Order: sequence, then structure tokens, then C-alpha cells
Amino acid sequence: MIDTVAIEKKWKDYWFNNNIFAFKKGDKNYTIDTPPPTVSGKMHVGHAFSYPQQDFIARYKRMKGYNVFYPWGFDDNGLPTEKFVEKERKVTIDNTPLKDYIEICREVSRESEKGLYQAWYDTGISADFKNYIDTSSDFSIKISQEMFLDLVAKKRAYRDEAPYITCPTCRTAISQIEMKDAIISTELVYINFNGIEIATTRPEMLGACVAIFVNPDDERFKKFVGTTVNVPVYGYPVKVMSDPSIDMEFGTGAEMLCTFGDQHDLELWKKYGIKARIILKNNRINDGSVIINMPIKDARKKIIDELQSKNYIIKIEKIKHSVNTHERCGTPIEIGISKQWYIKDLDIKNELIEFGNKIEWVPGHMKTRYDNWVTGLKWDWCISRQRYFGVPFPVWYCDNCGEIILAGNEELPVDPRLDNKKRKCEKCGSDNIVPETDVMDTWATSSLSPTLYLKHINQMDLYPMDSRFQGHDIITSWAFTTILRSYLHYGEIPWRKIVISGNVYDPFGQKMSKSKGNIVEPRAIIENYGADALRYWASTTMQGENIKLREQDLMRGRKTVIKLENSLKLIMMLANNKKPGNTIPEFPVNRWITTKMERTIKEVTEYMENNEIMKARISLDKFFWNEYCDNYLEMIKNESSKDDRRDETLSTAFSVFENILKMYSPIMPFITEELFHQANPSFSGSIGLEPYPEFDGQMIYNEENEVDYIIGVIDKIRNLKSQMKLSMAAPLDILKLHGDAKIIQKYDYILEGMMHINSMEIINSEDTYIEN
Repeated sequence: MIDTVAIEKKWKDYWFNNNIFAFKKGDKNYTIDTPPPTVSGKMHVGHAFSYPQQDFIARYKRMKGYNVFYPWGFDDNGLPTEKFVEKERKVTIDNTPLKDYIEICREVSRESEKGLYQAWYDTGISADFKNYIDTSSDFSIKISQEMFLDLVAKKRAYRDEAPYITCPTCRTAISQIEMKDAIISTELVYINFNGIEIATTRPEMLGACVAIFVNPDDERFKKFVGTTVNVPVYGYPVKVMSDPSIDMEFGTGAEMLCTFGDQHDLELWKKYGIKARIILKNNRINDGSVIINMPIKDARKKIIDELQSKNYIIKIEKIKHSVNTHERCGTPIEIGISKQWYIKDLDIKNELIEFGNKIEWVPGHMKTRYDNWVTGLKWDWCISRQRYFGVPFPVWYCDNCGEIILAGNEELPVDPRLDNKKRKCEKCGSDNIVPETDVMDTWATSSLSPTLYLKHINQMDLYPMDSRFQGHDIITSWAFTTILRSYLHYGEIPWRKIVISGNVYDPFGQKMSKSKGNIVEPRAIIENYGADALRYWASTTMQGENIKLREQDLMRGRKTVIKLENSLKLIMMLANNKKPGNTIPEFPVNRWITTKMERTIKEVTEYMENNEIMKARISLDKFFWNEYCDNYLEMIKNESSKDDRRDETLSTAFSVFENILKMYSPIMPFITEELFHQANPSFSGSIGLEPYPEFDGQMIYNEENEVDYIIGVIDKIRNLKSQMKLSMAAPLDILKLHGDAKIIQKYDYILEGMMHINSMEIINSEDTYIEN
């Protein structure tokens, strides 16, 4: 039994200790913008699916002669890390000084990175793990702050008091990037607005009502448009207005505009320039009269009780409807007004779509998601977060005149919250200076990954990078923000190609989740099947498509590992453990396998160049299993003992097998490294740095069709033995074979030797068959 654990450890140590995958810049370089995983969770099977897909290309490109820059990083700042640290260390910002809280977050992040690094390395990822970056380091903070100041100078980053999206649970502003739609159960409350009945799912926002809206085509309300009605309980008047966006079928067809109950409220408010009434702040409602500083849930109960006591409620219905939620916690978002930092992007939608057109998308249809996102943008990108462990804004404010004070580049990295340097306002001379306490959105730093990676090795001349590999679920976040930042800072695309992967589902088509109990740890797969089998499974789908975790795919990968090992054992046995020198094939069977190999090299290479890994692997599987193992190795068992063709046959067998190993190497690096070294005991390098097989048209031989015909005959004899319930090694005393007598007679020694036929009668015929 093959010991995959020992083999994997052996070669992981060898690669790491010998810096096999370290980047050495040359004339022919290939750069990858690696997704930096967060430190707030374990490596999951989705990672084990998507990351090998980029590693396949990294390893392939090295073998094609490229100097591959395959960096590694961890995204360890922001809300996910805070939540992770608070759970692990039982600390919160409420009971821990800010400086200590930041240090604890950094400490936990470093500890987590060690385990995560090992998990990714165990899958055979060939990134440069010795020189990884993390987004909370001084290096990353400095660059992120520099790029922020660059946007301020270009008037692309600005601070404004404006409506913003907020998450009540996470207690921070979020951006449109971080929202997702969800269906929730709630109550639809019907309220009598002194003559007009309205329906709302947000009765707690009644004190923020600034207008009633109906559809202009709704005959029921035309007489009310332009009039005013008094808001129940509060008694102040609001105008009845019309807008085509109002759904006549929802509720009563009339709805109140509150500042702000949802995004539609905000859109109407902006469109008609209505004065706001703000009662929601810091996730609490305070209308100054009925509801005094109450949480949203309590405020809802309070206003419903008040409306019922005054007979304003007509009825309450239980409904399900779609709301915007925060993707990280699933909480319905709220909209408030406060000062936030934004990156201006709504005015450059056309430019961003055009930039997307300059990038090659694999698969191509995934670009539609990017286009739809850009087209549908409704907000500038809010990058302020009311959190603590993140990249600080290098900003202070004059408490006297409100002037914004920016750090100089020479001061970076800087944390104004902890900075003790005395500062004065250049505008008014006041020394009453207060720091910005917000931190930047995590994506504001992650979106700079190409810059972070290349500046880390002082090679910005390699910008733009060649490829970005990522999941389709973050096209609207990571891909979009990276393209945006590249456009704003450099005026060019961040990478030439973006390759999209899908999601992982269980064998029944269910998305994997902890709540469903169908999570499978990559470590368990590696222990049971080996890392090569896991990587083999990752090659069983096309780019961008979702994949099921099926045992048969893992077993197929495991069997391929074993088949490769057994093939080498057979060749070594036939050669008495001595590898012969190279020869040019002259005998038909050797020419046939050489021709098949060359055709496979050509096909596999074309697929790999197009990121069609699954097609490349299927083509290679077919050649290895069917043509090389099932037919060629069986045919040469007798040939290798004949003096006149022994050296040539064994030379061909070794040469073809080594090319098979090289073509499998990007997908299954451990077993191919092991067997390549076994076949070449004096070899001191790595198969991963060997030249990838190149197609040679001069090695296509005419004998291909003849041997194909003979293999067809062999298949018929195999079928006959199966029908007779005989093993393939069982002898046949006599066989009457109809077919092309000339070809059969030319290769009769192969048929007799391989299929153990004592006597064969050959009858010339157009049809090929065995006479009963």
C-alpha cells in the first residue's frame, strides 16, 4: 500500500527547504494575484477546491519556462477578525483598552495564520509561503493609507454627512458590496392616515414619516395627490405625492416615506428633495415624544400599542418579503445619516465597464455579473467602519473649525487614535485636534492586493499582474473593488485575466454549511485519500461551475496515484531496475505509443493554455489508463524480453511514462515528484521545474492506424474471454479471426503473446470478427 502521508511530508519539506517555488524575476514572468484568505475560520472544502485550480496553472507555467510569482497573504483585519478574537479570547472593546484590543487581535491572527498556512501547504499549493503578507501589518497599513491619501488628493475620497447603510448587529456602517437579499417573516401593519389607508412593515419609523406616496395610475388615490394628511399619533402634516415606482398591488397601494425605512425611501427622498426627519441613530429610535431612545424591536412594539390604543390600526398581516441584509450576520440593514468617508464611483460606471472589457474573463459569461453590478450601483463606496481592528484613517479634525488634517506620507503608518503627537490646525491655529476613530473597510485594503504583493518584492514594474483567481460569489466585492482601485490609482487594469471558480455542494446537491451538518474538512479527505486525490477531484469540473464532493471522484484520484506507482514498478521490473538510454522508436508498437503521446501533449497543452483543466485531465487520463496501461504496457511485456527490440521498447516506455508524470505534475504534484525521482535516482531538482512536454510533429508515425486496428481486435478477444468467463491470462487453444489479414499477420505475435493464443487462423475479410 502506498504511503501518501510519508510521500507528502517528504516532498513538502523538500520544496520548502530548497526554495523550489521562490520567485526569481527573469525575462519571462507570470504573476498571480492570490486571494488572501481570512484568519477568522478554518480552511474548508471550498478552499480545497478553488485554490488548487490556481496552483494547477502556477505549476504548469513554471514548467513552461515562466518565472512564476505566486505570492501568499492573509486578510486578517476587520470585523471577521474581531468577532473571531472575541470568541477565542472572550474579550470585547467594551472591557479592553483599544491599544490592548488591537494587540490581542494581532496576536490571535498570527497564531491562526500558522495553522492556516499549514492547511493550505498540505494541499500542495506551491505559493511562496516564506514571504507572505498580512493586511494588518505595518507594511500593509502604510500602503493602504498612502493609497487613501492618493484618492483624497485626486478628489476621489471624500467625507460627507449623508445617508449610509448600517448593520444594527455589527454596529458599523457597511457598503452596498456587503448587502444581500433575504426573505424574512414579518408583519404588515395597516394604518389609517386620517382618510388614506397605508400598509407598512416599519411602523416604528412612523415618527420619521415625511410624505405619503401612491402610484399616479392608481384611481383609488388620484383625488388625494397634492393634499396633506396628518401623521397618526404625532399629528404633523405630510403631503400626498405620486411616483411610478409604487407597487399598487402591495398592501393598500399607498405607503409612507420615512427617513429612512429602506432603500426605496432613500431613493424617493433623494428624487424629490424632501426634508428629512431623523429618529434612528446608533440603532436606537428617539422621536422626542412617543419613543425615547429605544432599541428598534422595543420601539416597534411601543408604537403598535400606541396606534391600537387610538384606533389607528386597521389590521396586521403575517407576510414574507425580501429585505436587504448584512451578508456577514444576516441582520436587516438600516439607513441613517452621519459623516462617513466615501470613494466616489457612481460617475465612472461606463469607464469601469469598459475596463472590465479589457480583462479576459474565464469563463466569459461571468463578466455579466460584474457588468450588472456596476450598472446597478446606487451608492458611492462607503469605506468608513465603526470598528477597531482595521486600517486607521490617517486623518484628524480641528474641533474648532472642522478642518480635515491629513498625515504626511513620511508619518505612515500612523494610528491617529493612539498618536500622541501635538498638532495644530493650519487654517485657524487651534490645537484642539481630534482623531478620526473609524477604520477602513476591509475591502479597502484587500482591493489593493496586486499593489501589496508587488510592492512587497519591490517589483511594481510587473503591474498589471497576469491572473486573478477567485470565486464567483465575490465578483461584486473583491473583483469590482480591485478594478475600481486600479482605475483610480493607475488608470490601467489590475490583471490581464480573471479566472472564476464555483461553489462546492454535497453529493445530494446541497450547499455545504455547519447548520446542515454536511461540512467535510479537507484534512479528513487528505488523511483518507491523499492530497493528490483531493487535487484530482478539484480538476473534475469546468471553470466557474459548481461541483459536488463525490467519493467516486476522490477514489478515481486515489486509483490514479496507485496506477502511476504500479506502472513504474512494472517498467522497472521489465528493465531489471536499470533505466536504458534514449532511442528513436522504430518498432510499430513503440511508434504507435509515441504518436499517441504526441497527440496527447498537443491536446493537453491547448487545454491548459485555455484554463480548461478538466478537459486536459480527461485527455491525459484517457491516454494513461487506456492507451498506455491497458494496451501498450500489456503489449510490451513480451517485447521487452526480445533482444532486437528490448532497449528501444524500454527506452520508449520510460520516456512516455516520464512525459505522463510531467503532464500530471501540475494536478498531482506529490506522486509525480516521488516517481520521477525513483525513475531518476541521481536527479536533484524537482519535476515541477522540469520542462513541460512539447509537441513534436516529426514524432507522428504512420503505424498509428495499423496498431489502432490491432487494439480493436484485442478488444474483441477480451470481450470473448469475458463472455467465456475466462481471465485475460487464460490461454486460447485456437482462434478463428476474420479481418484485414495483412495487418493481422503483421502483428500476430502481439495478439498471440498478449492474449495467450496458442494457434490462430486468420481469414481475410472486410468485417472484423471472431468466428464461434
